[in-house]
Amino acid sequence: MRKLAVLFACLGLMLLSSCRTPRQADGTVVFLIETSPTNLDPRIGTDAQSEHIDELLFDGLVVRDTSFRVAPGLAERWDQPDPRTLIFHLHPGVHFSDGRPLTSRDVLWTLNSMRSSSVASIVTAKGASYASVASIDAPDAQTVVLHLKYPLAQWASCLTAAAAISGNTPLARARSAS
Repeated sequence: MRKLAVLFACLGLMLLSSCRTPRQADGTVVFLIETSPTNLDPRIGTDAQSEHIDELLFDGLVVRDTSFRVAPGLAERWDQPDPRTLIFHLHPGVHFSDGRPLTSRDVLWTLNSMRSSSVASIVTAKGASYASVASIDAPDAQTVVLHLKYPLAQWASCLTAAAAISGNTPLARARSAS
């Protein structure tokens, strides 16, 4: 009887030890989503899962804080010298995952890829957010200037989630090589 109890105890321990999940590598993030995202390009994906993952992977020029106020994101600060001009000053020392520094050219490329009809542009619902933008300039490596067609009080909603900077895409790498 005692041998049988020991046998069951050993079997129970073996079963319990096999019920654990495999150990994840350090730095691995695991979370549950209801369905797969439709697109991981932050300029394209508009479903809830794509937006959620984009928020974890990419940053915008500005963000919304816990009270939904506009707060610095990739831009450490911004100025509005007149109702139709927004000047963003990028945080120094920001790098992509490949080590390349973020510059105003990356921001310019990302925003223009959603709003222009150039070869690098994409068709996206998020492009409508930039209908009020007449042009975008990058006068130096840390400054982005948006020239609006008309004054726009809700400019921040265009530049939070919709403007995730995705300069480490194949198109961006090709652009920076030229």
